[in-house]
Amino acid sequence: MHNNFIKHFIVVLIIFSNQSFGKEFNELFTIYVPIENSSKIESSINSSFNNLIFRISGSNSPSNIWRIINSGSARKDFITSYSIKNYENISFLEVIFNQDKVISKFKELSIPIIGHSRPVIFFLIEIESGSETSYFVSEEPENSIDTIFINSLQRLSEQRGIFLELPIFDLEDQKTISNSDILFSPKNYLTSKYNFDKLVDIKLINIGLNEWLFSGDIEKSISNAQYKKDIESIFFEFVESIISESFEDLVIDTSNVSSITINVKGISSYEDYKISKDKLLTLIGVTDLDILSFKNNIIKYQANIMGDINSLSRDIDNNSFFEIDGYRSSEILNLIYKK
Repeated sequence: MHNNFIKHFIVVLIIFSNQSFGKEFNELFTIYVPIENSSKIESSINSSFNNLIFRISGSNSPSNIWRIINSGSARKDFITSYSIKNYENISFLEVIFNQDKVISKFKELSIPIIGHSRPVIFFLIEIESGSETSYFVSEEPENSIDTIFINSLQRLSEQRGIFLELPIFDLEDQKTISNSDILFSPKNYLTSKYNFDKLVDIKLINIGLNEWLFSGDIEKSISNAQYKKDIESIFFEFVESIISESFEDLVIDTSNVSSITINVKGISSYEDYKISKDKLLTLIGVTDLDILSFKNNIIKYQANIMGDINSLSRDIDNNSFFEIDGYRSSEILNLIYKK
């Protein structure tokens, strides 16, 4: 049930994100952790804080957590609110962290950070059990092997703040794949239906009693009565490494602070101004905004940013409220506000 709950929230995040590849993880600073009862709130808060630091730093190393604690800050200092939620008779602690305070601490300690724009990794996992026709794992499990893959992806997606996606088969997909001939490629058919930044192609084959073989992007053999645990650990470790690689080019250097001009077109009312400014300030790279002028529905800002204009542009490219308008330089960024 825990995994069903996480899946519910991941689906909500995806629905309200930009529908192109490289999507915006909207609830980046909201963490959900299981909780047995109200006496466990303190430990659950600690866990939620640790998960947040892993998620926004892009690193699963505990060193960043200890740097923050040793700087004199307590985990509770960064919390806006927390509350207990119930889903299918299971209790979870929802912890909302203050984005400005967290980013300020990262900046103070020069801890690298990753913005809301997160890659989409699409998984094609083909199972050949020997007892039935081979098939691809989807979001709806057919057996315990499927559940291993699904639960691992859901867990890592929630922990690291990244989109780890499996195919969703409708009746047309099932009919097309089952009726295919030798010239038809199910992999090409499935990948053509989705947008993603990276494709992971894996096949798991049962080659004997308690013997399994990974091929494709994972190449490992398993010969063990506890083969399910081995499948899980091999897959989990592999996905963690893929996530770390995917984050490498997205890191924002919080020690690198500069000033640029941002021009925002399409501001026709005070409400437009207020919403657009708030949305600009939610971009992790933007630390301060000062209005320079407002003319012909264009607001000109002087902005302080962390990292560089390329990292800021990447977050904007996957933002639902702005699009980049043509030319940009290291000192000027032209945006269009999308209502």
